[in-house]
Amino acid sequence: MKVKLSGESLALTPLAARVEEVCLNAWPALQEIHYDGWLIRLADGQTRRTNSVNAVGIGSRPLDEKIQYCEAVYRRHALPACFRILSSAPRELEEALDACGYRAEAETSTLFMDFAEHSPPAAFDYAVEFAANAPSGEWMSARMRFHDHNPGERAKIERILQQLALPAVFALVRDAAGDIRSVAKGAVHDGIVCLNMVATDPTSLRRGYSRACVSAILRWAKDDLNAVGACLQVVSTNAPAIRLYQGLGFTHELYRYHYRRPAH
Repeated sequence: MKVKLSGESLALTPLAARVEEVCLNAWPALQEIHYDGWLIRLADGQTRRTNSVNAVGIGSRPLDEKIQYCEAVYRRHALPACFRILSSAPRELEEALDACGYRAEAETSTLFMDFAEHSPPAAFDYAVEFAANAPSGEWMSARMRFHDHNPGERAKIERILQQLALPAVFALVRDAAGDIRSVAKGAVHDGIVCLNMVATDPTSLRRGYSRACVSAILRWAKDDLNAVGACLQVVSTNAPAIRLYQGLGFTHELYRYHYRRPAH
């Protein structure tokens, strides 16, 4: 399979390419390998985004050779090989992965909010607390509780957050009794704030906690760091989250991506 990618095959719009860079920087891997136009990310198995191959450039080597190299990297780290495929990816790459037995999963939408079109709200339904650049212990405990993570995952996430080199805030909202009901993280790069780690207590959904948390981060990015927009990535089947984000002003879908992992 001596197939190579064509020169125009990975083209994103300028804004989409900028947002993709923001998203990669906002959720760093623990280790990275640059290989012939591809970025191989490793983070001890914590999330697919930080443990997958990203075709960020064209390169010159045959696809079968590149796929085999990536598979060897993940075997060496005792992880399953995983490829993150943008909607702008070439047909040749999808066909090569099909031939190697990879199946598609977890289609995700990349949304953008232009602050010139939608200004972040200046007032929120709940008081929002911020921690700069690193989360507090209770922020992390709440986040782990909302997602029912095992204790080992917390250490992995904390190691990833220690690699974050961007200005960031970790927001939380409490209820009247002082219990944390929602958390979120925002990190700014190149004038755009990337939102992730948005989570709400499953017993407290649809009460405005997440909206307040996210809105406060958007306002911080605009007022304190002169951000011009915001981005986030959400699984395309998560209709409640998409409705929330669209209601805040995330009205532009820039691109999608999905993952490819071996079927066996």
